[in-house]
Amino acid sequence: MSTGRTTIKARARSDGLRILRTINDTQAHGEEGARADPTRAAHEAGLDVGSERYQDAMAYLIEHAALLADARMAFDDVGDEHPNGYVSYFFTRRALVLLEG
Repeated sequence: MSTGRTTIKARARSDGLRILRTINDTQAHGEEGARADPTRAAHEAGLDVGSERYQDAMAYLIEHAALLADARMAFDDVGDEHPNGYVSYFFTRRALVLLEG
């Protein structure tokens, strides 16, 4: 893996954990299955929603099963605000494991 690619993955992990920490602090409060709004958390964590960094962070969180999309809250018109087509997610047990380090 190239250094640039490694840096992007490390940044995605760091940004993802920052979003996750904010979700836990302000929305989930350690409760598995709590509804989570990652766009709100990203704003609070200082990430620009719709940016490449936000998208990479969300991809990291979804790939690691920290956030589970709520299929009942899917969008047909996917835009920058909700690049994965979902507005709502569930905070998972895996999220708590990731936050514990």
